[in-house]
Amino acid sequence: MKNLTRRDFLRLSAITGAGVVATACAAATPMVVEKEVIKEVPVEKPVVVEKEVVKEVPVEKVVEKPVEKVVEKVVEKPVEKVVEVEKVSTRQAPMLQELVKAGKLPDVEERLPLEPQVVEPVEAIGQYGGTWHAVDEDVSGLGRIKMTLYDPQIRWKPDYTGYEAGLAKDWKLSDGGKTITLYFRKGVKWSDGEPFTMEDMKFWWEDMAKNPDYKVVQIPWYGFKSDGSPMDVEFPDDYTMVMKWDTPRWITPFTLAQGFWEGMTLMKPKHYLQKFHPKYNKDATYQDLEKADRYWDTPDYPCLWAWRCVAVTPGERVKFERNPYYWKVDPEGNQLPYIDYLEVDLVEERETRLLQLSQGKYDIDFRGSNNPLDMPFLLEQAAAGNYHLQKGWMNGAGGWPAWLVNQDYTEGDEIRDLLRDTNFLKGLSVALDRKRVIDVSWGGIGTAQQCTISPQSWHFQSPEGQKVFKEWQEADAQYDPELAKEYLDKANFVDKDGDGWRDLPSGKPFTLIIDITGWARVEIETPASETFKGNLEAVGVKVAPLNVVAGTPESDLRQTTGKYMLRTCHASEVDIWTYPDWIFPLRNNRAWPMQGMWRQTGGAEGWEPAPGSPAAKLQALYDKGMAEPDEEKRHEIVWEAVRVHIEEGPFTIGAAGDQPMPVIVKNTVHNVPEFGILGPWAPGSPGNTHPEQYWIEQ
Repeated sequence: MKNLTRRDFLRLSAITGAGVVATACAAATPMVVEKEVIKEVPVEKPVVVEKEVVKEVPVEKVVEKPVEKVVEKVVEKPVEKVVEVEKVSTRQAPMLQELVKAGKLPDVEERLPLEPQVVEPVEAIGQYGGTWHAVDEDVSGLGRIKMTLYDPQIRWKPDYTGYEAGLAKDWKLSDGGKTITLYFRKGVKWSDGEPFTMEDMKFWWEDMAKNPDYKVVQIPWYGFKSDGSPMDVEFPDDYTMVMKWDTPRWITPFTLAQGFWEGMTLMKPKHYLQKFHPKYNKDATYQDLEKADRYWDTPDYPCLWAWRCVAVTPGERVKFERNPYYWKVDPEGNQLPYIDYLEVDLVEERETRLLQLSQGKYDIDFRGSNNPLDMPFLLEQAAAGNYHLQKGWMNGAGGWPAWLVNQDYTEGDEIRDLLRDTNFLKGLSVALDRKRVIDVSWGGIGTAQQCTISPQSWHFQSPEGQKVFKEWQEADAQYDPELAKEYLDKANFVDKDGDGWRDLPSGKPFTLIIDITGWARVEIETPASETFKGNLEAVGVKVAPLNVVAGTPESDLRQTTGKYMLRTCHASEVDIWTYPDWIFPLRNNRAWPMQGMWRQTGGAEGWEPAPGSPAAKLQALYDKGMAEPDEEKRHEIVWEAVRVHIEEGPFTIGAAGDQPMPVIVKNTVHNVPEFGILGPWAPGSPGNTHPEQYWIEQ
């Protein structure tokens, strides 16, 4: 990803001439050079650039390197002069060109920022036009489509190896990590043509987030100092935002890149929303403001995304149209997006969605099915539906299904002590027949493994990281009933009354309860948990009939109040620092609900971890990582935390992971990458792959 200035456009055109331009074959000529704006410039060593020479020089190299250096690389024959272009007309979509001709829209040079972001296409420069027909089961929130519109200040790289610039062209940490400065692209405009400046960010911070009367938008969770007071936010000019804390925040810039719910919620169009804000309109109410502030289903809401909402049929369909002021271009200078419209059907019923997907109704789909078990059926129908399943898209699951083991059980001290016993935990784990779970739940799909986070996580991509991940993946993951019995015996969890079932160390009878939450899909969790139940009973652990709490208020209540014993879940994450709960006990969820609550509330509620306990070690490692400025060293701290899980856990027991996902792509669609991760939403998939560069054959 690169930033390309208008001057770069001029200089690039001077070098490449017709050669590079001609490579855009399918998209037509991306730059139109008018005769009256060409002048001859004498040079000491005149050069000529021929088509066949330019084809050997990748466009990205031309964009990245200074013009003088590129000229040296492509010199072939001496001539008398070189052409320098002073003014070009950047290519834009035909539907926008018509508006320009009609005087209803400024030309594209006036609509682009001074430094547009350059998006490298996956396959080739695309064609303009067409409608992307899509589907979303989230009728009111359009969560799946928000992932398509993903465009935060800092963003995940398309290959998930880290982060890169987005709406902010750069960022800097200073003062020992206590100050973060965001530098936004100059000249970016909202979709209605109004300038985007720090007045908009200031409106979010002062009039919404810090406003005690408006509860809908609040100070983000990372926006507090160590004493609980809000961070300091300054706006030194129209394109710079500064955030200050009293402790190091090396991780916080990356938090902005997580999904649509972090960085994207900060960008509010003041010129539009202030008319609904009581501070600016005495007749407005905060209810008006809340109702108006919905970019995903409010026609003409000014946005910064590739497509803007233009029409809504409640409960049925939402239509988006290309943003004429979008701030990205391809390497040839074509303004993005390529596709004109994004039309979204709202379909809650899973079977209806699956049938429509199989019939080829939707051009590109990432989560309409969302179930690997649908892949055989979808493959059978692919030829008739004129689509294919895009290979290489994974769920990114480290455990699907998996079972949280409650380390903070609140219904009895002796049971809690047993659930915390490392021998008990390892005994449960090696009693599980993971291959059997994969057969009954997945029809053979997936990898038998211990619960981890996503195999694709950037923390484990180095050779040493791969070794740590493999160790974690294999830890206590073998099926060994005899070893399970040995572990359980070491926990003093034995049959004391001779009835065939193991009892608590005190001699009291014990029955294990497994909650079915629906988190990992009931149709997956149920057969897997029945298998686990049978495995445990075979080594003497009495297990109650499965406790199905999916879809009930009791499900969350049993989690947050620590009343569950084992609880089904789906584990996945690619950056544990920005979403720490799978490894670090910081909130009242996952395996440490009460000790996490203590940390979450600053000690006001919950239980303080005992010195030397796993929770205490993990919380200390999290603090160590937050204060560490070096990226590689932070990865190493993750490895330290993983070893706590290996040695003293497992605190979450996994059965299978790394399942492929059905991603449907019509045969007329291009530039959809062959790899992506759809389980964890934080990386913004598919938005991190830049859907604005997808295109449809016209």
